[in-house]
Amino acid sequence: MKVLSDSTTFRRPRNTIPGVLLVLLVVAAAATAFVDSTSAEAIGVVGMVLGHGVGGFLMLRRSRRLPSAERRPWQVMGVGLLIAASGLGVVAALGGEAPVFGPADIFFLMAYVMMLIALALLVRMDPGGQPLGLTLLDVTVGAVAAAAIVWDVVLEELVHIEVTPFERIGLSLYPILDVGVIVGLCVVALRRTHYRLDVRLLLIAPGMALQVGGDLTYLRAGVQAVNFADAEPRFWLFLLASAAFLASSLTVHKSPEKKEFPDRDAPLWALMWPYLLAVALVPVHVARVEAVLGGGEVEDSTGERVILYALLLVGVLVVVRQVSAIRFNRMRIERQRRELISSVSHELRTPLTAVVGFLQVLDEDPDSFTLEEQESMMREVSSQAKHMSRTVTDLITLARDGGEKLMVRSAETSLASIIESASIEVHGVAFTSDVDDHTLHVDADRVEQAVGHLLSNARKYGGDRVHLRTDVQGGTLTIEIHDDGPGVPTKYLTSVWNQFDRGARRLDSTNPGLGIGLAIVRAVAVAHGGTAEYRQSELLGGSCFSISIPANVRTGAPWIRELTAR
Repeated sequence: MKVLSDSTTFRRPRNTIPGVLLVLLVVAAAATAFVDSTSAEAIGVVGMVLGHGVGGFLMLRRSRRLPSAERRPWQVMGVGLLIAASGLGVVAALGGEAPVFGPADIFFLMAYVMMLIALALLVRMDPGGQPLGLTLLDVTVGAVAAAAIVWDVVLEELVHIEVTPFERIGLSLYPILDVGVIVGLCVVALRRTHYRLDVRLLLIAPGMALQVGGDLTYLRAGVQAVNFADAEPRFWLFLLASAAFLASSLTVHKSPEKKEFPDRDAPLWALMWPYLLAVALVPVHVARVEAVLGGGEVEDSTGERVILYALLLVGVLVVVRQVSAIRFNRMRIERQRRELISSVSHELRTPLTAVVGFLQVLDEDPDSFTLEEQESMMREVSSQAKHMSRTVTDLITLARDGGEKLMVRSAETSLASIIESASIEVHGVAFTSDVDDHTLHVDADRVEQAVGHLLSNARKYGGDRVHLRTDVQGGTLTIEIHDDGPGVPTKYLTSVWNQFDRGARRLDSTNPGLGIGLAIVRAVAVAHGGTAEYRQSELLGGSCFSISIPANVRTGAPWIRELTAR
């Protein structure tokens, strides 16, 4: 017990020194607002050297516990912090006479590059989260807004000042790298939403944001300054950034877990992050326009102000609308998910209950049933098992690219055998058929699946009569299923082909279904290069669903058969 206690005592203080330094950095940030510029400079530079240096050392040391793929970005970031600490050491050695842009800036620019590399490695480490296309669109919004803000704060003034070419290159690289860091943070936030909350990034993000803010304010003042002291850096921003980097290094070894359902509950802040930059562009624009209008450069500013504020109002409404749309879509998707689970449960529970019930009866007392009764039970078990298998197969079919890129394997087969197999698979369908047997070159299983769905729909939603007929025109086979039911209401003519949409029967619990049958039918037809259509039946007055597919048809003998309910 004593050894355990000693071990615990030995390990406990390992965060004490960094924790104390973290508190001191926050206190120092506040203190710089109340002391003279010389003292603020001394506190700020020393604090940043310690914060960046200790943070980089701890990030390198503690990231060694991570898997190799995840270790690399944090080690690169740790090296970047150490490089920045080295540059700050150079500034401290030169004192207040350090030039606005000089040798130390080489270290800072290299540190920025290392940060960008680390962000890129984080994105590539485990791609996921929001789709790449949407991410690029969102990030473009943030990049444009960030670039405009940086231009207004720094770059526009840099264009007109007289500096050496070397200084101009250095001063211009800062804002460009600042925008790169902002964009990198946006990409990381959007592409890693399939993880649970990552405390490391939660601390790194404000640290980088504070660093960027400090750099921009320093550059804005520095373009008119001679040396480091004259630029009067906002040390509180840099010290808080150092504190954030140090805090992140204390948690760098704690990898976040992946979400159990990564496609759900993407945090709203991650989706809105790039658009917050666009919102930040609004006050910048207002300030510039008010400066022009208030300075008397425009004689009558009323019209300009009306247009300006109308534009701002429209922008705010667009943002609110997008947030509302995101919430609405989430609610709609969640509702559809619940409906799907309920439908699938019903479709599988009913036949599964029958299968389990018959098998349990036969297992407990098989001798109490005649051979014919046992065979009848087993036929019912087989029928229900096939129904469950067909339901699962249909769901798998739609899960593969939504059924839009259905794979077919065409082979020579008989139309009669397809119709016969489909009618056997569909339990309890009574229909008449008017079919000429043909030799086809199609995927027999897929076509049989489509015909089975059309017959099943006619049984569920039609009347008492169902008729199947075929037609061949120029090598294209058309299979039609007619019924004498009420037909499809006009407003549902398009939506009934969608996945999980049951049209007018969507609320009919007495006749359940998944709403995937017609989606399967259309996918099969399209995969064969054909079409699936609906019209009112001219034969029976109800619905007529049909598929037309090129099938390299060779005409055979007539095949006319009356099928009764099974």
